[in-house]
Amino acid sequence: MDAFENIVAKFLEEKGYWVRQAVKVEITKEDKRIIGTTTMPNPILDIVAFSAGDNELLLVEIKSFLDSTGVLFSGISGKNKKDAKRYKLFTNNEYREIISERLKDFYKNKGLINKDTIINYALVAGKIKQGDENNIKEYFHDRGWKLFSPQDIKDGIKDLVNRGWEDNEITLTVKLLLKKE
Repeated sequence: MDAFENIVAKFLEEKGYWVRQAVKVEITKEDKRIIGTTTMPNPILDIVAFSAGDNELLLVEIKSFLDSTGVLFSGISGKNKKDAKRYKLFTNNEYREIISERLKDFYKNKGLINKDTIINYALVAGKIKQGDENNIKEYFHDRGWKLFSPQDIKDGIKDLVNRGWEDNEITLTVKLLLKKE
């Protein structure tokens, strides 16, 4: 598991989601043909999160990009074709639809969700290119998707300082760094 994914999982749990990490989605050869990549392995989603209160299944793409330029609007919007490949969940409609259907069928057959469960999509970014955040926020808002910005993650994780004792490395790290004497 990726360390940043673990932080995001804790963040989403604190928001009321049940979280699964590194979720492999079984797709068929025909699905791969429709997507346009017949040789690709079965995709693995960074996180799948479920909110029982909202009856929402959230498919989450996570990009830390902490030591880089950050998430680029041109990539997330598909305007830059090379960078768009990093964000298939948002830039490839066929991929998104097939992954969503296969996952919804799988979880429904397991009795974990029901026919009325809403599927939504989220990007969690550890860093966004300076000047691109508002464009990405607007782009996601227009599609009904969720964007968790670097500030959202920082604020959510900082809230862990006020929690009671919890044997969790993320909570303990926050307490060590931020707890007032």
